[in-house]
Amino acid sequence: MLELRNVTKAVGAQEHIRDVSLTLQHGSLNVLLGPTLSGKTSLMRLMAGLDAPASGSVWFDGKDVTGQPVQKRNVAMVYQQFINYP
Repeated sequence: MLELRNVTKAVGAQEHIRDVSLTLQHGSLNVLLGPTLSGKTSLMRLMAGLDAPASGSVWFDGKDVTGQPVQKRNVAMVYQQFINYP
């Protein structure tokens, strides 16, 4: 199970996500929809551990992984479009 508890993501004074909580169950199919610049990618980056929340916490299987390095989270993010890194 992946949980976000009251997460906020801000860049400077600009809040991209404010006080979002959600729970995703193992094996469930979930869809994240919203208009351009609504915070979808920011939310996914918080879940994957690529960004840290300004406040709130990220939980995976009952453990707080908010401060854990991305490689220890057992969560990944797959981009919609192919990205070629040098």
